[in-house]
Amino acid sequence: MRLIDFFDRAADLYPDRCFVKQGAISRSYRQSREMTHRIGSALVRDGLGPGTRVGIYMPNDWRGLEAMFGMFRAGCVMVPVNVRNAAAQNMQILRDAGVGALFFHSAFRAEVAECRAHCPELDLAICIDGGASDAPALQDWMAPEFTRCPDHPHDPQDLWALYATSGTTGKSKGVRHTHLTNLISSMDMLHGLEVHGPVRNLVVAPMTHFAGTFIFALTITGSTHILLDGAEPADILAAIEAEQAEILFLPPTLIYRMLAVPTLNCHQYTSLHRFVYAAAPMAEEKLREAIRAFGPVMSNFYGQAEALGPICFLPPEDHHLEENPPWDRRLKSIGRPSIMRRTAILDEDGSVLEPGQPGEVAIRGWSVAQGYENNEKANAAAFRDGWYLTGDIGIADPEGYITLVDRKSDMIISGGFNVYPAEVERELLSHPDVIEAAVIGVPDPDWGEAVKAVIEVRPQADVSAADLIKLCKARLGPLRAPKSVEFRDSLPRNATGKILKREIRAPYWADRDTEI
Repeated sequence: MRLIDFFDRAADLYPDRCFVKQGAISRSYRQSREMTHRIGSALVRDGLGPGTRVGIYMPNDWRGLEAMFGMFRAGCVMVPVNVRNAAAQNMQILRDAGVGALFFHSAFRAEVAECRAHCPELDLAICIDGGASDAPALQDWMAPEFTRCPDHPHDPQDLWALYATSGTTGKSKGVRHTHLTNLISSMDMLHGLEVHGPVRNLVVAPMTHFAGTFIFALTITGSTHILLDGAEPADILAAIEAEQAEILFLPPTLIYRMLAVPTLNCHQYTSLHRFVYAAAPMAEEKLREAIRAFGPVMSNFYGQAEALGPICFLPPEDHHLEENPPWDRRLKSIGRPSIMRRTAILDEDGSVLEPGQPGEVAIRGWSVAQGYENNEKANAAAFRDGWYLTGDIGIADPEGYITLVDRKSDMIISGGFNVYPAEVERELLSHPDVIEAAVIGVPDPDWGEAVKAVIEVRPQADVSAADLIKLCKARLGPLRAPKSVEFRDSLPRNATGKILKREIRAPYWADRDTEI
């Protein structure tokens, strides 16, 4: 079934249940279904039916969520962009996808105007909140009340969405997802969350990214999606209690800030069923702190744009506070493969490695994307012999738990030895005053590359470079310990919160022929 079929099933079973809530706005499945028909009908009326690429350029907004499902009803292909991206990156994503229409929020009308000027196929832009003078308002543009959008024939392999990669290592690529990959990913998501009926899903992260896949999967069960207007840590803590949230996904960097909020212990979090962290591994000490604060609900989901939903997941029962094997080892892991995927650790020749040996994490299954849009070079590099190569270096233990040690492209070669920055970052983050850490290789006349740590610490922290170097030497040895530490007020990030190491590295390698 398509996502819109699952939405209609939920609307049939739970017509008066709240579908989306934002502030004082609460929309039932019945109300939202009516809107999706009016939006879908208008798209078809304007010649934007099945297969048309339609962009989404907006923050988390209830009208935007209804527009998404209206687009699915018309058979269009969703092309979401993250408003936290630079405007030039979003313009590139929309242009490369060949979008024919765009739903946007007036807060980004200047960026959208620039996109329209450089996207030749973008003929129509609809403002969901009616605050743009140069585009029709959604309320005026959509079809009249009681209009019904015709159903369209479809194939499971029809394109459903073009997701953009994060662009942390270069230009974003359009990832081709079908109705089938969405279906399998959603089943994996529901299995990993252990959700079988309606729940209350608190949406803080951008719904145009990984948080959207939670919305899509949980809509299958008739769940309520509570959209938070901002991402202030104190507001999130209060909203968990006030909204009786059962499902919450956040990137680790935001969880770290929540743990530092003075009001952390002023709220009840007993409603939480799953608190998912994803997009990056969590530091072990901070993960233990989160378990103590929020209870036995923490769950790690490992995913990528090329394979939505959890590729691997670590459920709450594997989050133990005991500091002894196997629990300490499991806390560092991304868990075991989801039920709809096969995962392996491969060497450079594509052979499966034995447990304990580092290699590239690879997956296969019907949840893997069809490939990249118009990019055969990238397809050849990432999709081989039925496997998708994630670019992550991992180690599997005999029980199948996988621990990521780094991105393949981030590895530092120092004095002829491989140093995985993620291992060093994990130890740095164990220090209570360290909020974020990025470990990079910088030029060194003797070592080729020297290990350098760039650190963000808590306000009024009393920690020195020597303290952190000593900590790493004690736990990792002198080879992998940083040779230098730099403190910064903040680290550069992309729209999804991932640290942009290429921006941190660039000044050190300027005017050089190589970066190794």
